Amino acid sequence: MLLAQAAHVNKRLSMNLLLTNLYGYDVSPTTVWRVLKAAGYKKTKPTRKPGLTKKMRQDRLTWCLARQHWTLEDWKNVIWSDETSVVLNHRRGGYRVWRKADEALTRSVIRERWKGYSEFMFWGCFTYNYKGPFHVWRPETAQEKREAALKIEEMNKILEPIMREEWELTIGMKRIGLRNKPGRAPQWRWTKENGKLTRGNDKGGIDWWRYQTEVLLPKLIPFAKECMRERPGTLVQEDKAPSHAHQAQNIIYQRESVEKLFWCGNSPDLNAIEPAWPWLKRRTTKKGAPKSRGEATKAWEQAWSDLPQSQIQAWIERIPIHVQKIIELEGGNEYKEGRGLPRVRGD
Repeated sequence: MLLAQAAHVNKRLSMNLLLTNLYGYDVSPTTVWRVLKAAGYKKTKPTRKPGLTKKMRQDRLTWCLARQHWTLEDWKNVIWSDETSVVLNHRRGGYRVWRKADEALTRSVIRERWKGYSEFMFWGCFTYNYKGPFHVWRPETAQEKREAALKIEEMNKILEPIMREEWELTIGMKRIGLRNKPGRAPQWRWTKENGKLTRGNDKGGIDWWRYQTEVLLPKLIPFAKECMRERPGTLVQEDKAPSHAHQAQNIIYQRESVEKLFWCGNSPDLNAIEPAWPWLKRRTTKKGAPKSRGEATKAWEQAWSDLPQSQIQAWIERIPIHVQKIIELEGGNEYKEGRGLPRVRGD
């Protein structure tokens, strides 16, 4: 009983720590294993789920409530898109917790995952009926960086007078009520805060410029327009990564008359493309993990080509079920995803 209580209270205890909880009882590790097994416990990997703040939970609940009555036909209008990291020869370490068979989704046994290092990034998109383009990012050369700086400088020359006019109008309206109050009048400064386009200093990252010039303009927008011919209500789903949410991307969407689907953060269970990444990673490492960037790139290109549309449809058909589960959990993610989950099937 003491063993089961200790494992129930803290499911991350090691065998030695469990033994120290017995307060002087002379019990062997074998006995501990046997008693816990009889009580229904086993040492296993913790369930992996993204960490959620209170605000994230509320955002998820709000998002799902707004779409709880969407039919599969509505979800067929969505272009699902995202990136994943590819790490060569990557292996996850063994991590075990004490839990019973029905405790896999208990918060105390979930191992939260957060974004980390990658060898390169792979981007892809699809809809219910069509698999879209993909992209593999390679390192940016010094020459490409110089050319990008010149192009952004030209864009800023065009953008500055437009943004200054908007700024002066906004400031003018604000100062109407401050006419008789002391203080210096604000001075225009062409900065990032006022709309100036700049690039970050992060090494090897995918910033707004690379996303726009390598994915958004040449691949995602053309694919969206193809889909719109068949389904005029097409929406593009993107997460809130800085490269996606940058003001420069919003200008592109407005100019091209393509609508975006608002998405709440840290919610891979609400993105139908997320299950594609483990599927592709299993496929690309089936005969051993690629040992070079070139091998990995070829493997991922082939795996994307091999991804069946029927599998894509199965992932999308789960989204309405996820929406209902999240509403039941008030924005939480303590539910089972993946295989065995019911689907809202199409005709």
